[in-house]
Amino acid sequence: MKLNIDDLLKIPNVRIINKESIRKTVFKGVSIDSRKCKRNDLFIAIKGEKYDGHDFIKDVFGKGIKAVLAEKKWFARNRKKSSFKNKSFILVDDTLRTLGELAGYYRNEFIMPVIAVGGSNGKTTTKDFVAYVLSQKYSVHNTEGNYNNAIGVPLTVLNMNDKHDMSVIEIGTNHFDEIKNLCGIVKPQFGLLTNIGKEHLEFLKNINGVMKEEFELVKYLKNHYGTFFKNNNDLYINKKIDRKSMKVFSYGRRNGIDVSGRIIKFDGFYPVVEIKYGNKRITTRLNMIGTQSFDSALCAAAVGFYFDVPSEGIKRALSEFSRSRNKRNELIDANGIWLIDDTYNSNPDSVKVALENLKRYHIGGRKHIVLADMLELGRSSKKEHKEIGKLVKRLGFNNLYTYGPESYYTFKGAKGVKNNFYFTEKETLILFLNNVIKRNDIVLIKGSRSMKMEEAAEAIQTRRRI
Repeated sequence: MKLNIDDLLKIPNVRIINKESIRKTVFKGVSIDSRKCKRNDLFIAIKGEKYDGHDFIKDVFGKGIKAVLAEKKWFARNRKKSSFKNKSFILVDDTLRTLGELAGYYRNEFIMPVIAVGGSNGKTTTKDFVAYVLSQKYSVHNTEGNYNNAIGVPLTVLNMNDKHDMSVIEIGTNHFDEIKNLCGIVKPQFGLLTNIGKEHLEFLKNINGVMKEEFELVKYLKNHYGTFFKNNNDLYINKKIDRKSMKVFSYGRRNGIDVSGRIIKFDGFYPVVEIKYGNKRITTRLNMIGTQSFDSALCAAAVGFYFDVPSEGIKRALSEFSRSRNKRNELIDANGIWLIDDTYNSNPDSVKVALENLKRYHIGGRKHIVLADMLELGRSSKKEHKEIGKLVKRLGFNNLYTYGPESYYTFKGAKGVKNNFYFTEKETLILFLNNVIKRNDIVLIKGSRSMKMEEAAEAIQTRRRI
């Protein structure tokens, strides 16, 4: 990317200090991390949950940065410090909002197709899967990791360049109007929603609130004559969207839609799938476990067919793609114990799918389920945790181990499960697991990000205490 003073002057209500010293400067990147910023970057001081970028401005000037974008209120308090004498500042009211504005201006320089990926579950895997399929024919720009919020999305957009043929960008939300704002930055011509589920109910209230927020992407595409990749498997998406109201390219498990697919069988943990588009047919074994991997693969194949990726390229991508060590439904052979590390995040729908997958797997040993709290469920938390416990019992599992204050209700809901244990301390849970789990057993571990259940997964792999 390249930004100069003319680009910066587009920012509403901007004030530039020591303007002449950066008159001819071209910024070749944007950084919000003082540890990673380079001499030719524009450093933007963002206030985060843990750190305030303004606290590191002296450090970045010491690295040779030419200018810093900071907030006016901060500068008014700090302008007389000797370390800032003769330094160039771009001053704005809100640096986070300005980051989005800069990304929006920069996005306008590109006419490449941009695909926005939203939804309640599986966004990151689906985004990466779509990008991998498209990369069989095109040079693809896409979101790194899960940088899908008001900071990550603008930084992703600012990484676009002329070498890219198209872009796949993940957009996430946990409050109303976030998707709307991100669409204003990304300006997608294409979009998809993986599904609609019970996410962030503390803020989005209920499933109708989730649908209202996620469908801001659909609304944007409709208003801008875009194309929506429609998941016909999802009840809410299938019910609300039809071809009469907007341009749609559909995919799902039934016939009579653009791209259809099915799981033929499971090869151990891995689905063998068949996908059809017109007279084209692909049959292959996926390199990721569980039914949710098929949902991502089917979506990626549909996008690939739409953009004329050859069938052999799609098949190759479907059979090769895998998630590497990212704690999302990750299968690990831990010295003869099968470990499913799904500790990146958790909500009622993703837990349900994980349990249904576990039920399908055929192994020589026992099945163990380790569940920690699902957070941001608000008033629904007690009910949703209890329902998960009931589901564990209904599916016929014998070994459930729960941890965390909310998961006490999962424990209560699972009354009648043979080995149903509740733990208030993670270290005690880990000691128990390392004593009860034997070779050839399979262990599913899942919990919300802040529960840090990866500590339990890592302890099982090394058979040690935290």
